[in-house]
Amino acid sequence: MLMRRSLSILLLLLAGCGGNTTTAPTTSTDTGSTTTVSAPTTSEVWTSVLPVGGFKFYSFAVAVNGTVNITLTQARGQFVPSTVQLAIGVGQPSGTDCTTTQTVTAAAGATPQVTTTLGPGTYCARVADIGNLFAPATFVVQIDHP
Repeated sequence: MLMRRSLSILLLLLAGCGGNTTTAPTTSTDTGSTTTVSAPTTSEVWTSVLPVGGFKFYSFAVAVNGTVNITLTQARGQFVPSTVQLAIGVGQPSGTDCTTTQTVTAAAGATPQVTTTLGPGTYCARVADIGNLFAPATFVVQIDHP
């Protein structure tokens, strides 16, 4: 009897074990439902000139809930070292500025400096001098979003 009960428990435990499955990343919403997070499918390249002590922003639209990557790929100019650090952020347009919800300080590179998940809507990327520019800097930002 003990052997039969042990075998039954073992079979129940094994039945509960399944193979590995792969699913799309999900995120919970305020309503308790689950939404699929889409990978970036659109790349926008923004090039501009950042004045000393200034900022610039660029608006973009996200079509579906998903991952947004913002990469400062280049910052250069006369008297601008290749290692210059700038503020890079993401947020929502607000009149003549961009109110950021996430900002980092970083030098240009190939790896995204800002990665976040955003729902459908209009957003902006913002680049600003943190006080170390001695001359205007030409910069390039790549925005990858769904």
